[in-house]
Amino acid sequence: MSLLRAVPRAMLASYFVASGIKAIRDPESLVPAAEPLADRVVPLVKEYSPEQVASVVPENTVTLVRLFGAAQVLGGAALATGKGRRLGALLLAGTIVPGTIAKHPFWKVQDPEERAQDRNHFLKNVSLLGGVLLASVDTEGKPSLAWRAQKGGEAIAKDARKASKKLTKSSGKVAGGANDLAESAVATGTALVAALSASSRRLQKQAGRQLKEAKAVAAKAAEEAQEAAAKAAKQAQKEAKKQAKVVKKKAKKISENVQLGDN
Repeated sequence: MSLLRAVPRAMLASYFVASGIKAIRDPESLVPAAEPLADRVVPLVKEYSPEQVASVVPENTVTLVRLFGAAQVLGGAALATGKGRRLGALLLAGTIVPGTIAKHPFWKVQDPEERAQDRNHFLKNVSLLGGVLLASVDTEGKPSLAWRAQKGGEAIAKDARKASKKLTKSSGKVAGGANDLAESAVATGTALVAALSASSRRLQKQAGRQLKEAKAVAAKAAEEAQEAAAKAAKQAQKEAKKQAKVVKKKAKKISENVQLGDN
């Protein structure tokens, strides 16, 4: 810790240490100013805080003033020594707000001189609040946790981008090999399809020849059947004519015999 930081921190902490010691030693002198604020704040803390916290919050204003003073001494010592300085500065910032509202409510004072005096004290405490808030974020020139986390995240993102590029390149090589395999597979498939197409054309030609032969056989068989049917019809006609002649002859003989019998 440099001298330029150590001395101003001790100077800033001296006010809080002195104020805290006074509150611990003589809390009764501060009770009239703190009691109105304590009467409003303590019930709210007990109502909205967890049961474990609400059970330990004191309702006695004297006890509250002493706890308030102990917090100021502890925070001032941490800020002055540099041991837990940032946490101590935040603790001091937390004590300034209620202490300022309790001790210097200038908006309630009617007397002009007292009002102006309380306003000055109020503004002084606002200045102290700004000082301890600056001390709470002072990292002594070292990178803060937020900065280191941001840079760490950027470094991780950079490494991730590099790894992504390498992965993209390797995947490109793999993709090229896959494309070659795909092209060879397509060529093989095309050859197989061509072979199957040629085979199917041969089968189609063979089937066409067989169909033509079957049609010729069927036509020949039909022609032979027609010829046989025509011959059979002619033969039947001849037989029918013969039978008709025989019947006529017999009918003629019978008719002649009948006429001879009548005579």
